[in-house]
Amino acid sequence: MVGLMSSAITSKSKTVLLAGASGYIGKFVCKELTSRGHNVITIGRSNPHAVDTLICSKIEVDLCSRQGIEGFKHSIPRVDVVISCLGSRSGGRKDAWLVELGANQTLLSLALSKNATQFVLLSAICVQKPRLEFQFAKLAFEKKLIKSGIPYTIVRPTAYFKSLAGQIENVKAGKPFCVFGDGNNTACKPISGYDLAVFMSDCIELSQRRNRILTIGGPGPSITPKQQGEMLFRLIDKPCRIRQFPSGIFRALSTLMVPFGVFSERLANRREFLRIAHYYATESMLFWDTEEKRYSAEKTPECGSQTLESFYKEILNSNLPSHELGEHKLF
Repeated sequence: MVGLMSSAITSKSKTVLLAGASGYIGKFVCKELTSRGHNVITIGRSNPHAVDTLICSKIEVDLCSRQGIEGFKHSIPRVDVVISCLGSRSGGRKDAWLVELGANQTLLSLALSKNATQFVLLSAICVQKPRLEFQFAKLAFEKKLIKSGIPYTIVRPTAYFKSLAGQIENVKAGKPFCVFGDGNNTACKPISGYDLAVFMSDCIELSQRRNRILTIGGPGPSITPKQQGEMLFRLIDKPCRIRQFPSGIFRALSTLMVPFGVFSERLANRREFLRIAHYYATESMLFWDTEEKRYSAEKTPECGSQTLESFYKEILNSNLPSHELGEHKLF
């Protein structure tokens, strides 16, 4: 494990304003913060059902609307820390800039008005090599956060467990596991929602994580899509069947849609989704070594203890359909 952890953790309770608590990682973060005794205020357009039983305050507001946030800004009590787990659900061009930049800017303005002492941002490891609209939007806000003057921590995690569980139902049904290329051209060190929530909550209490951008992965070693498929077939005790598809199909379809996207926002978004698919089919979710110009599993920091294999076993043993994958299902 890379030495990002420390024993210098205090137990002082803080008032934490958490945005995006209804999302996959946000739910874990909310539970972890409340378990540590922090006073949590969740803010967003919808309240997370999963944390209804937790001791936390909830505020419903559209963070994409500056007028809406100004309307109740003065009613919010003192805030020590702001944590943003906001993210564009669709990845569409307009939605990406509206949420990744616009909503986060509103949240940052709120943090500054309340004299918050720290802003923790959940970003993504893929912004290391940006080519997509949501990546540029994330980087635009990261830049504004750094320049704002508020002490910050930017967390760039690798792939989530749920994003690698989209083919479980197909494999259980006897279908092959689909990969792009030979299934070995990309890799990641996936991280569980719980381990990432612990890491982000620790950022409040560890001073050495202030004013830093932290790339983080789960416990190694790294794993390729082909290895994921082989693992699933081994766990269900069936012969391994891997089906290969050319990743270039996404680029070809995206190119064909260029002239149509000029006249239709809907088609422009469809083209962006194809570009996103191509990106994840060809780029690893590991630390990008700018000097050697390659992804490095060795230099990808690790945290936590939960493994992808244990997550797969949990799904297979619980018989939960798709494990409530929602928008996190990639392929």
